[in-house]
This record gives sequence, structure tokens and C-alpha cells, in this order.
Amino acid sequence: MEYNNNMSTVSKGGTGQSSQIHLAGSWHGELNGGFSRGRRKSVAVAVLQEEDEERVLQETLKVAVSEMKHSKSGVSESDGNFFENFSALPKKQQSLQFRKNAGSSKENEQSEEDILNNRLDHPCKDLPHPTKKEILDLYRILVSVVYFRLGSVDQPFPAEQELYSYLHEMFNSHVSINEHNSMVLTVSKETHPDNILLVTVIEASHLVGKDINGLSDPFCVMGILPNGDSKKPFVTAPKTPNVKCPPHHSKDKDKHQHHSAQDLQSTTIIKEQLNPKWNENFRFHLDCSKANGWFHLDVWDHDEETSVLEVVKKSGEVQGIKGVKRLLKEVIQSTRLGGSNPDDFIGCVNIKLDTIPSWGLSGMYPLVSKSHRSKACGEITLKLKMSLQRANQSYQVLSPQTVHRVLWLHIVHHEVARLDQLGAWDGELPSKAMTILQQHAVQYEISALHQSLCRWLAYSQECTMCVIDFKSFFTYGETLRQSWTPYALSADEEQYLQKSFQSFITYGIDMLKRQQDMFPPTNKPAIRRLQYLLLCLAQINDMEFAERNALFQPSCQGVIIDAIKEDICNWYRKKHDEIVSQDDGTETITTLTSLTNAINTQAQRLLNFVHKTYQSVLEIQYFDIVYQELARILMVDVAKCLSSSIHSNHSLDDVEGEEYSQRSTALFMLYLALRDFVAFSEHLSERDQVNLEVKGYHKFFKRAVEKWLTVARVRAQERIKKAVELDQVALVDTMVKHSTSAVDVATCFAQIRHFWQQLDWPDTVGSYVFVAKVTDDICHGAVNYANIIHEKLRQNGYYDDEGQFDITDQLCIAINNIEQVRRSLALMPESLGWQRIQLAMEKEYGDTAGEQCQDTLQTMMGSADEDMVNVIDHVVQHVGERMRPDFRRFLRSLLNAKIQLQIDDAIDPLMEYLDTNIITLHNCLLRTNFDRILRDIWIVLVNELNSVIKDNNKIITGKPLLFCRIQETLEILAHLFHADGKGIPLATVRNATFNQLKTFVESNVADTIEVIEEFYAQKIQVVNESIEKKTEAEFGTLAVKCYYNDITNKLCVLLINGSNITPKDKSGTSDPYVILRLEPSFVFPKSPSQKSSIVKTTLHPLFDEKFEFPVTRDQCRHKGACLHLIMYDHDIIKSDDLEGETFVALDDIPGIKKAFSHDFSALKSVTLPLLIPEENNHSPFLLSSLKSRTTDSVAQEFAKKRSQLLKIAK
Repeated sequence: MEYNNNMSTVSKGGTGQSSQIHLAGSWHGELNGGFSRGRRKSVAVAVLQEEDEERVLQETLKVAVSEMKHSKSGVSESDGNFFENFSALPKKQQSLQFRKNAGSSKENEQSEEDILNNRLDHPCKDLPHPTKKEILDLYRILVSVVYFRLGSVDQPFPAEQELYSYLHEMFNSHVSINEHNSMVLTVSKETHPDNILLVTVIEASHLVGKDINGLSDPFCVMGILPNGDSKKPFVTAPKTPNVKCPPHHSKDKDKHQHHSAQDLQSTTIIKEQLNPKWNENFRFHLDCSKANGWFHLDVWDHDEETSVLEVVKKSGEVQGIKGVKRLLKEVIQSTRLGGSNPDDFIGCVNIKLDTIPSWGLSGMYPLVSKSHRSKACGEITLKLKMSLQRANQSYQVLSPQTVHRVLWLHIVHHEVARLDQLGAWDGELPSKAMTILQQHAVQYEISALHQSLCRWLAYSQECTMCVIDFKSFFTYGETLRQSWTPYALSADEEQYLQKSFQSFITYGIDMLKRQQDMFPPTNKPAIRRLQYLLLCLAQINDMEFAERNALFQPSCQGVIIDAIKEDICNWYRKKHDEIVSQDDGTETITTLTSLTNAINTQAQRLLNFVHKTYQSVLEIQYFDIVYQELARILMVDVAKCLSSSIHSNHSLDDVEGEEYSQRSTALFMLYLALRDFVAFSEHLSERDQVNLEVKGYHKFFKRAVEKWLTVARVRAQERIKKAVELDQVALVDTMVKHSTSAVDVATCFAQIRHFWQQLDWPDTVGSYVFVAKVTDDICHGAVNYANIIHEKLRQNGYYDDEGQFDITDQLCIAINNIEQVRRSLALMPESLGWQRIQLAMEKEYGDTAGEQCQDTLQTMMGSADEDMVNVIDHVVQHVGERMRPDFRRFLRSLLNAKIQLQIDDAIDPLMEYLDTNIITLHNCLLRTNFDRILRDIWIVLVNELNSVIKDNNKIITGKPLLFCRIQETLEILAHLFHADGKGIPLATVRNATFNQLKTFVESNVADTIEVIEEFYAQKIQVVNESIEKKTEAEFGTLAVKCYYNDITNKLCVLLINGSNITPKDKSGTSDPYVILRLEPSFVFPKSPSQKSSIVKTTLHPLFDEKFEFPVTRDQCRHKGACLHLIMYDHDIIKSDDLEGETFVALDDIPGIKKAFSHDFSALKSVTLPLLIPEENNHSPFLLSSLKSRTTDSVAQEFAKKRSQLLKIAK
């Protein structure tokens, strides 16, 4: 329905009625107490107050529809709710989709436990099976690792016994308790291995510039101190840039700082840098005396040996005051030390060895100075890590890397075996396991790459892949990727890694092939797991190792896309079999609809929750792939089902009644489901949308739509007849009445439009045929409804002419009903998409075809609208005709009433009659219909008043008081019908008949002088209107120039020429001349008329004559003052013939309103139309009024003069 269902309900009577009803009541109250002209006007304004027409119509339809839904009128039930059922199909489809989406999180949704239990569970094949000797060797190594733990003094460790217990628990099937105790005892008697300090000098930053150019040539010298007290820095001998320099003793030896050349190590020299980068590794052997010492590092600026002369030559490189100071320093040092220029100290760092934890130290350390006299600036980035140097262990048969790998495998397998139930393990190991792994890696200097490799191999075992969360896999893979160095692994290690990657890829792809089960789209944790699985696959694919060993064939994206297709095809077949099995194992249109709806629901979920995951991780257009696969499979089943339905029990041919409704409902439900599925194609790329077969789904339903429109036309006509038959009056708005039939019919049309809108036929060009059919059906039904309502009025005696006519609710309701249904036609262009069809036709076949389609549809609607308006006009016009006899009776009574009777009392019967009927019209009619009928009543009323006055002319002539009553009557009626702009327009009120009546009445009320002045004023108005409108002059024209000479006080006239005058002689020409007069004559008593010369045998006379009239400005400004020009045809034998007359208003000529100091040459000529007295006399009442004044000589003289002129004209 297009009606606004959010409008507020209007109260029905009582205190809820509008103020207009109360004012209408007060109108009747004032009638009973006497009616004054002022009161009449105010009440008319209130009663005719303008309504918001659209609001009234919308509320009318809205409340009526609401009442119909709760009533049992029997209209919709008469055809089994045919239109309601089909109109509700889209809502039913939407409701179905909503219920599926609303319950998507629970309906057929697996629990987290079910999802995890469905994982592929492989037996453990990767756990190595070493020999007894290898096991014992491995176990002894691990016992040694635990016993000789490395770490800072304050580093928390699990208790030693806990570590031993964890080891034995892990290997209890291979190592007995006695063997364990024996190994612990043996290791405890061994000599403590020497500690090794591993140092990486990475970079320094913000160093102080020591050279005259503001830069430095930094290098580092480092060593181990027994304690942290170093009063003097390490010094070095001259060095070659970018090569390591062996340190030597300073000449100024100190007992606290005594080192051999082997004690100190240095980095390379970086020339001219304040932010040097080294990335150099150093190894320090720590004996027992140094185990608790300090790591000390000095940063120096290297200076080459140079003479004073060379130093002075550098003065050109000096920059700023600091540079000058450095230059002076170098000169002094070169002079004092005899050419020996030692390196400049920049800063140092001290780190206590027993603060280094097992995992090492890494960070940026600030440089400090040795004394208060020197200033240090900058930082240096270091990595420090402790290790052990064991004596030769001949019993060890496994390499440290192998031991570390096997250790990882056993620990992870041990932890998996301890899990209570299958779940998403994050891979976190207990502190005991992490301590053992870390200590082994540190003590045996296992590289970061090998550590990452061992951890990945351990976690990617087939027995553990099914329990470890993919987020953890991604973290392990990222660590491996960051530490990766091509060809850094042995052949065996690369083989292990390749096998591990292949196993993980196989497992991941198997999961993707079961994605709909393993990763339900509405399960957020499952989608997060899917995201990390894809990240892991992408991570492996991006590694150099994967490309070198071709782990994905043909490509990573290709393998995943194949898995996606297999997964969605399996889901489709599974869902298809599930739905078919619920419908007795037979595939029908209904089961196909259910399947399509299930696909739509799943497609929406995949689009919302899964597509962006694939797109962001792998740049795979997941939804495009899934949709195309679903579309391909679905169209096969649709074509198979619908093609067979044409010859099966699903066909609509030769089916009627309830069976047709059931079959067509099933078909259209399938259509709507397919329409919703096709709507998803908007999310595909333009390339993928091309040649998409599913977009042609509507072709299967063309015959069904044609059949439905044929049935709908018949059902609509039946419903219209039934609606009128069961018609009921319903007060919807306090000011508007209607009956249920209008709402029934408008609702029926709205349901037809709504059904077409919801079909949303994809083929816009092809839809023109259907839209034209829908338009024709609605138009035909609307016109049929109007004719039925009109005929019902006739049968109820509306056109009978017996007794006084009073407007009834039935009449207003009938008019409103037709108008409401007529207005519903205006909704068709937008709701049926006329503009869209026109544009499509223009694009396909050109502008002409599009315009023809639009014209055809507009013609259909325009023809129906015109037919319905004609019916309304026919009814409305008859209202006025029915009221005419009553108007005549009331107006005659008004004229025959005693003169002494007040106007309110005399007009009261007429006004009471108008009050009763206009109130009924205003309360019951829509605004449009109210304006129509009010306008027609006004025309009939004014015409009837004119007729009554003409019929009683002899009675009213010479009775000014009676004319005053008529004048007041006109004013009261005009105010009533106009109502200060809220009634009919003022132009309609002041029609030609009204103006003639007004002039006639005013002329009979005014004195003779005023009548004559008004006569000439109207003549001037006629001429001016003809000039403004450029109306063709039927009797010719006359050109003149006029101005007032204020020096001579004369009116100057130049008679120029005539044109196209009427031939009066037998020769076809005339002998024209012109008489010039100033009128009215009583205004210009001293200005006699003047005559021009006669121009022989011409229809275009040229006069070119000047005339002057002695007048004053005040005379020219008088009302009706004019120059009257009369053209005659001169005849010798008989009297002259009249060619025509014209008038020039004197108050408009130059020189009257303001001074004019020029002559005729400065003026433009004015062309005046010649008029015949009978043709231009718009006020016959003025002359008749003057003629009726038999005792007035002035009136008689004027009437006689005009009568003579009229006689000549005839």
C-alpha cells in the first residue's frame, strides 16, 4: 500500500471534533439571532477554511484501510483474498529470510566442541624413536643442562628438583629412576664448564663530534673487568679505518687496569659518523675470576697522526666556535706530544655480568664519562648473552641441533598427551619445559633460526595440528620467517621443514574443503580461526623456501580456490538432499524455493562474515567464487524443475480458482527467492557479472505473469462490483466522509501495483508490455467504478426534479469516492517505473521509441482521468441545476420583500438555504470537489439573480432603495463564496455576469453625472485593454498624437491617419472624416466639437491635421474625461455612415501629470482601435438606467445622443 500508515487517528466527534464544526454550529446560531454583513463574512471565513488536501486523503485511506482489516465486509473474502495473498508474498519471503537470519546463530549451528571434534585427527607419526644409547645420551645432556643453569642472580627458576622430575616424567618409559639418579650424581661431580659471553655491538647514536668538522670516526674497545671501577679508559694504538685494531697497553699503567692484548677486542672504525652501525659479534671466555666481573666498553674517536702544519691547514674546515676550540686543542696536542695525537674518548658503558638473564640482554645503553672534566653524549645498542664451553664429551652421539629438535618434539607431544580434552590449545608450555628448552639453546648456542625451526617442527606434528590454535601457528611461522636465512639449514633439516610444511598445507586445505562445517560463518571464534589458517598458508607461500621447493601446485591461490569450490558444492548437495528428504523425497517447486532461500541465507552470511577475510588475507574474491558456483548448480536444478513443470502438475494452463492460487503462489515464491539470489550479483565485479546465466531466471516465469495479469483484471472487476454492493459509510476525518468502496477499490489497485513493484522484473525493456497491461487494467477498473457510482446515484433518485433540493451525505460521498479512486491513478507512473522504462527503451531503440512508450502510458491514464472528471463534473453541474429553482424562489422573495425590511431579514431564507448545503459540502467533500461544486453553485446563483432582475426590470426601475438591497445582496454573496481567499478565487467571483450586475446596480444607485462618468471610464478601459492585448481591430484603426500645452492651456491633437476602415460605398471604399469631442460634455462646456477634412475614396485615409481645445488640467483629470473620436463615411444623398468610434483618456496624455515642453515630433503616435457602439458596450445597464430616469433632462439628453449613434451604427 502506498498510503501513509504512520498518520495519527482523528477523533470522531465529541470534544475531539475540529473547530470548524463548532464554527459551523455557531453559524446556525447567528442565523437564528439575525445576520449582519460583518458577521456573515467572519463566519464564511471560518467555514471555508482551507484544508490540507493531501493529509485528508491520506488519513481517509489510512483509517479506512485499518477499519477494513478489522471488519468483515466480505469484499476481500469474496475472491478468497486473491490480491491480499499475492501482495503479501514479498513480505512472507522477507519474513522467512528474517527468521532464518535471526536464528542463524543457533539453528543447525554446531557447538564449539562439535567443531573442534570434527577436525582431522592424525596419529602421531613425527615423534622420533631413538635407540637406548641415544636416549641415555640425550637424557644425560639434559640433566647437565639443568644442573649448570645460566642466568642472573635474581632470575627466578623452577626448583631444580622440579626440573629433574619433569625430565623423568617425560622420559619415564625409557629411563628408569635408578638411571636418572645415576646421571644426576655423575653430572654433579663434573667440573663447571667455563662461561662464554657473546656480545653483539649493533649501533650507536647521537655521539659527540670530536673532529673540527663536527663529526667523529668512532670505534669501540671492550673487555672484561674484575670490577666496575675503571678510572682510565681503554686506549689503542694507531689504527687503519674500517679494519679491526689490536688493543695495547696505555703507557700510564694502573694497577686496576692491567690487560693483555688478548683481553680487549675492538670494532672497525666508521669514518665521519655520529650514528655509526657495526653489527659485529664478539666472544669472551670467562674464567672463574671473571665470572662475577663487569663487561666494559669504550667508544673512541679515531685521529690520524698529523703535524702542526697539517692541523693549521684544516682551518678552512672549521665550523663555529666549537670547531675553533677543537683546532686549538689539536695544535697544542701536536706541539706538546711531538706529533703524537691520541684518540679522543667519547664515552663508556659498564654492565655487571651476573645481571645477564638466561635469555640475554638487549637494549640501548647511554654512554657515560670517566670524570667530571669530560662530557659523554649518545647511546649504544648492544646484545649480550651467556653460554657455556664444555669440555670434549665423547659420549655425545647427537648434535646439539638434533638434541634441541628431539627435545621440542618430546615436550610438545608430552603436553598434548596431558590435555584433558580436545580443544583449541594456544601452545603455551609450562615454565619447567621452557626453562629446559631455553637453557639448552643458550648453553649450546642454538641459533634463532634453529630454535624457530625446532619449535615449528614440534607444533606441526600431525598429532598436534588438530589441537593447537592457528593463531599460535601464525606466531611460530612469523618467528621462523623473521629468522630465516636462505640455505642456512642442512639438507636433512630442509627435508624436515619441507615435509612439515606439506603436512600443514594438506591439513589446512582439507579444513577449507569442509569450511561450512569447520568454520560456520556466524561463529566468531570459528571465523577467527579461519582467518589465522589463511594467514598461515599465506605466510608459508611468501617464504623463499616455499617458492624454491614449489610447495603449492600450481599456486597457493589456485589450491585454495579449488578447495572453496569443492566446499560450497558439497554444502549445496548436502542442503539439497536434506530439504528433499523432508518433502517425501520428491523435488518440487516448493522444495526448490526452500533450497533457494537456504542458499540466500548462507550467501548473506558468507558475504558478511567470510568474504572480507579471504579478501584481506589472500586477495581472493571469495564471494565471487562461491556465488558463481552456487549460481551454476542452482540454475541446472531450476531449469530441470521448471521445464518439467510446464507439462506436469505444476502448470498454470487451464487451471482456475483455488488450485490456480496455490500453484501460482508456489511459482511466485520461487521467483522471489531467485530474485533475492540474483540481487547478490551486485557484489560481483563487472567482469564476473557478464554472461551470468542466473540473471535470465525471469524467462521461466513470463507465462505465469501473463496469466496472473489476465486473472487479476477479471478479479478486480468482480471486486469493484462487490465493493459497491457492500458499500458502507465511514466517518474517517471530522471534515471528510467517504464509503468503504473507494478504499476497497484503491486498495485493490495498490495491491496490483505493489505486486508488480515487488516482482522487480529484471528485463526493463521487456517489462513494458506488462506495465502497459497493468496500467490498462487499473484505468479500466477506475472508470468502471466511477460509472457504477454514478449509476447508483441515478437509481437513488439524484436526477429527479421533485421538491426542494438539499445536498445530502450520499451525494458528497459519491463524489469523494470517485475523486479518491481518480487520484490513485496518479501513483502509477512512479510505482510502475514509467520513467525507467522510457530510458531503457531509448537506450535500446532510440529516443522515438522511448517517447512513444511514455506517450502510450500517459494517454491511457489521461483518458481514464478525463472520463472520471467528466463523471464528477456531470454530478457537480447537476447540483447547481437542482438548486436553481430554489435560488429563483428565494431571490424573488428577496425583491418582493417590503422596502422597510432589514437586509438581514430579507436575505435570511436564502442564506439559511446556502448555509445548510455549503456546510454539508464543506464537511463531507474533499477540497478539490468542494471547490468544483462551490464554483458551479456560484455561477448558477449569479446567473439566476441576473435573470430575476431582468424579469422584474419594470418593477424595480426608479426604486433606488430596492437597488441598494440588491447591491448589499451581491456584496454578502461575494464575501460568502470568496471567504477572504479560502473559498473560490476572486476572479471566479467577479465573472462577466457579476460585473454587469454590479455596474447596473451601482448605476441605478448613483446620480446621473456619476453614471455618465462611469460610462466613459468603461469606454476608455475597453480601448486600453484592446491596445494592451494587441487585439486585432475588426473595424480599422485611427492614429493620433496628443499632449497638453500648459503655456496656452490647450489640448493639442494631431490626427494622423486611419487604416483598414470598413468600406461603406458601393465602390468598396469610403469617404472618411472624423468628429473630435471632449467628453463628458458637462465637464467641457466651453470646448465645442471639431471636424476634420473629408478624405475621398480610401480605406487608409491620411489626415495629418492639428486641433486645439481650450481646457484646464483639472478638467482633464476628471473621472471619465476623454477625447471622443467618431469616424463617419461622408455621403452626399443619404445620411453619413458610422465607421466607428474610439476614446483617448486625457489624464494619461503628456503634460497632464507633469510638464511637457516639446511638440508632436517628440511623441510616438498611438494607434486606437475603432469600435462599434453595440460591440463595445459592456454595461447595457448604464444606458437603461439613464433611460429610465424620465424626469432627468441630463440623463435623457445623453441617452438620446447615444441612441442616435447606435441607430447610425445599425
